[in-house]
Amino acid sequence: MVANEWIVIPEGTFIMGTSPEEVLRLARQYRHHPSWLSGEQSREVYVPSFVIQKYPVTNREYAEFCRATGYPPPLHWRGGTPPEELLDHPVVFVSQEDAEAYAKWLGARLPGEAEWEKAARGTDRRLYPWGNRFDPDACCWNRQPRNGMPNTAPVGSFPQGASPYGVMDMVGNVAEWCADRLNPAVGVLKGGCWLTRSPLNLRIAARNMSGWRTNRSDMYGFRCAKEVR
Repeated sequence: MVANEWIVIPEGTFIMGTSPEEVLRLARQYRHHPSWLSGEQSREVYVPSFVIQKYPVTNREYAEFCRATGYPPPLHWRGGTPPEELLDHPVVFVSQEDAEAYAKWLGARLPGEAEWEKAARGTDRRLYPWGNRFDPDACCWNRQPRNGMPNTAPVGSFPQGASPYGVMDMVGNVAEWCADRLNPAVGVLKGGCWLTRSPLNLRIAARNMSGWRTNRSDMYGFRCAKEVR
């Protein structure tokens, strides 16, 4: 069983998003139109200190929430309980509303997009939690047997993918709900997932996986955050 500890992210500014020069470089490298990276405008953002969970919420943790509150479990759990072999995998098939309900029960909340991005990249504008060069062995991605994980992986399976603050699994595995919404019906998801096939879309700044707040998918999970006390 993996303990989901809280990690402190210090207050301060960081550069969120992607610079215009980097947008053009990435568009050329991956043969996309620059508009693919729209919404990633580079800007300096101040983030107060907060704490964030080291790992995405697991099936084991979410099952405890369902047992304690009577909240409906994910529909793919047979008999309302997760398979034993998936207890330490991230919970999936949760909507943004489900994630918010869990976070409230825990006395926490979902991280804001800026909080999530700072926890994943630190303050040096890196592209991935571990640095600027994509490492195919640092996250669960692509659905191919390249890393031996054709679906979700147990949290913490890729220690070399740690962020500068020691937060794990920030890209790949599951796309994570943030507190932000693009409009009242659409929530923000970050980090790519186990199905993501291009390193371009596994970058910390990528913003191409937002979805309806009520959607539940085998790609969607979350982790919680809260203020420092």
